[in-house]
Amino acid sequence: MSITTTFVKKLLMAAAGATFLSLGASLAKAPPAEAAIFSVDDSGSRISGSNTISNLGFNMVAVPNGDEPLFSNLSSLSSPLGTLSFSSPVNKRGIGNGWATWSNGYTGEVYFNNGSTTTTITLPSLIGAFDLYVEPNLFSLFEIKITAIGGTTTTLSQFVNGFAGAKYFGFYATDGEQISSITITDKSGSAGGFAFGQMYLAQQIQAVPEPASVLGLLAVGAIGAAAKLQRKQQQEG
Repeated sequence: MSITTTFVKKLLMAAAGATFLSLGASLAKAPPAEAAIFSVDDSGSRISGSNTISNLGFNMVAVPNGDEPLFSNLSSLSSPLGTLSFSSPVNKRGIGNGWATWSNGYTGEVYFNNGSTTTTITLPSLIGAFDLYVEPNLFSLFEIKITAIGGTTTTLSQFVNGFAGAKYFGFYATDGEQISSITITDKSGSAGGFAFGQMYLAQQIQAVPEPASVLGLLAVGAIGAAAKLQRKQQQEG
């Protein structure tokens, strides 16, 4: 038996061992994948450069502003992925025209919830990610809480300044979960309502393989490479 043949056999055995160890770790030690919703705070926004949700693979598309004139009360907005509905009518405002300040250089349209403490946005079906900016009505610091709801829920709270301090809130779902609605709440109830805008959403995406699964694929690849080398040696012999 040649040294090369012996090496190939050892390589095959090592690769097979790695495969079974990987599969064993996956079955015995790795926790089962669970559907969940995760939040991303202002540091992970598009404007900050982190762009966390898009970098996870979600194809975020903008919710466009409608043709309605400013100061119209709206119960819903259309998007490329379906209709977004509001729990109570919101009033369309422009930055500098009905809404004094914002942040991140945005000068477009926002939606004022007419002074309510809370607003729920019902999303289209099969939405895997959603984000937006929120700013309180009064020029002071208020805690804004947003809860994303699907089969599971998650909540993100941030202090937001009503004077040029609009902040980003982002949410994404994993492993087949979807986000069916979000509820925005002024926790103190004293912000005079709030406006939201710069909304983006994305459909669900396939789950990323677990680390143990990736190791298993690498081991299978090693077996294939070793077998190919063995065949080559046999042909040369």
